[in-house]
Amino acid sequence: MDRRKFLGAAATAAIGAAGLPAAGIAGARDAEAAPSATGTGTGTGTLADVRHVVVLMQENRSFDHYFGRMKGVRGFADRSAVLLEGGRSVFDQPNGASRQHPWSLGASAGGDPRLLAQCSDGLGHTWSTQHAAWHKGLLDNWSAGVGGVRTMGYLDRADIPFHYALADAYTLCDAYFCSALSGTGANRAYLWSGKIDSTHYDGGELHGCTWRTYAEDLQDAGVSWKVYQRASDNFGDNGLAYFRRFADAAPGDPLYDRGMASVPGSKPTHEAIADAIRADVLAGTLPEVSWIVADAEFSEHPSGGPPGDGHHFVNMVLQALNADPDVFDSTALFLNYDENDGYFDHVPPPVPHAGADGELVIGGQPVGLGFRVPMIVVSPWTRGGWVSSEVFDHTSVIRFLEQWTAAVGKPASCANISAWRRKVCGDLTGLFDFSSPVYGLPALPATSVLGSACNGVPNPAPQDNRLPDQEPGVRPARPLPYQANGYLDRLEFGSGGKILAWFAMANEGAPARSAAHFSIHPNAHRSRTPWQYTVDAGDGTEDYFNVGSGWGDGRYDISMYGPNRLMRRFRGDATTAGKDMSVRSYYAVHSGTGRLAIWFSMTNSSTAPVTFTITANHYRSDGPWTYTVPAGGSVDDYFNAVAYHNGWYDLTVTVDADAAWSQRFTGHIETGAPSVTG
Repeated sequence: MDRRKFLGAAATAAIGAAGLPAAGIAGARDAEAAPSATGTGTGTGTLADVRHVVVLMQENRSFDHYFGRMKGVRGFADRSAVLLEGGRSVFDQPNGASRQHPWSLGASAGGDPRLLAQCSDGLGHTWSTQHAAWHKGLLDNWSAGVGGVRTMGYLDRADIPFHYALADAYTLCDAYFCSALSGTGANRAYLWSGKIDSTHYDGGELHGCTWRTYAEDLQDAGVSWKVYQRASDNFGDNGLAYFRRFADAAPGDPLYDRGMASVPGSKPTHEAIADAIRADVLAGTLPEVSWIVADAEFSEHPSGGPPGDGHHFVNMVLQALNADPDVFDSTALFLNYDENDGYFDHVPPPVPHAGADGELVIGGQPVGLGFRVPMIVVSPWTRGGWVSSEVFDHTSVIRFLEQWTAAVGKPASCANISAWRRKVCGDLTGLFDFSSPVYGLPALPATSVLGSACNGVPNPAPQDNRLPDQEPGVRPARPLPYQANGYLDRLEFGSGGKILAWFAMANEGAPARSAAHFSIHPNAHRSRTPWQYTVDAGDGTEDYFNVGSGWGDGRYDISMYGPNRLMRRFRGDATTAGKDMSVRSYYAVHSGTGRLAIWFSMTNSSTAPVTFTITANHYRSDGPWTYTVPAGGSVDDYFNAVAYHNGWYDLTVTVDADAAWSQRFTGHIETGAPSVTG
């Protein structure tokens, strides 16, 4: 092995310890999920094998709140997390005069801890509180903006074992964002129609909307569809009821019969919905597209909808679909959540730059994307405990349906989704492996109903204040349609003390098929509000920050963030020796391995030789590596991230001529093939 190679034995051992094969990551599955040759799909090995799409949108849970501790996802162990004022981690949030890390709702004093976790009440989640927590991308105002320390509360495997098991068996998305920095109504309008307008952006239920819904697009295309609900007990969560044509429809009109009517029977709502699904499954009349709307208690809404009850309802839906295994084996179920309820999430959502293609901005504030929410995709083609870190939002469900209806010969397109969302948010098809279905419903933990158990239970309170551990290990990861890179390209010196730091961002290479969102965050010395960028596939862009007089007086500490944990951090002083040093990162094939590597071109523009040092922060245990670069010269070297650590790298470059100068490069090299999480 040359000095740049990762330790192969160590890498193999690490993968083995994580429960994955050292090779053939594409075939990684849970132990029971052996590929099956049986099943009732059409067997084309394409999207057309899906016969039914079921969408179950639950209420008000953030990704970190549910899955921050889960193994192998972008959770509490994220080394690419943004920084707050003073260099603190985003996980160390201001809380009045003190500070608070995420804390376990199930480790509270004053009663049964697991019951306290189930019964934690809701928080603020209006347009104003969500934007206050976002704080123009600074993410430093969660407790103050949303309303107290419970915003930092989370649940883990002991609290929600069913959902952890479901994610372990199928595919979990850790870059699925709600559509709007707003409440339930706005986000459900995006799910059912692909947009909102400037009069329907805040609050809960919407009324009187007049634009076209996607259900109408399906109707016109001859695709069967239905909403499973009880209209008198649906918590206001049927997004079609927000639209005037549906609200005014009468029995006999398909918009009423399919979109507004109630499931039959006198049982409690959650049981009646499951019974109606089961009856249609057994009768062979399950629609091609179904939306399911729970009642309040089983919706998982923190105000009166404990997770245990919600998970019991999800389990009932799965069992109803599996009443005929052939139906279950030809169904894709999307389990997502409308918004985060004010519960903390640490990943800044992608938002558009000013005037981005058709994207709505209200009062100078972007509508979205909103914060991350859970999304689990249950189907024979998503088995195996996979993670996808592709950027999605609620319009991605419509985008999937667009692709699927075209694949089955009944194309139904949605005209409402903005061009920017179509660029930045994927269509969910990349989650599916149609060549290797795994049929059958796996064994999952038993669920039960809590009912009135939360009555009179007080809200939990934190008992500790430290960053929680995350379950160790990695998970198989779906390939992503980006190839993101970035670096500090140059410093330009002007009159009057002006110094411009120019940053380059790129999304180039064969894997790059979708636009990548970047943001640049000044950490100190100047205004800290981040700037937002959308870089098309096969393209790049650059921008500058003034770090001169009045803006740091030469000092800079600036981070760049991109998809799937891409992070760059640049620190230095443009008035000292580091001004003559630069590093350009790029991806290129290493001839010895035939695989992509990350390369660094280190340039010394000074009049004396200097020594650059590259140190591994993670993923590899060898090094550091030193490079003597002559005056006016440059040296390139490579690190075989793909060949020896599934594409992941985390490296810092320093120089002996200036102790204040450093540049950190963290990210993942895509190859178009499955990999593992970071």
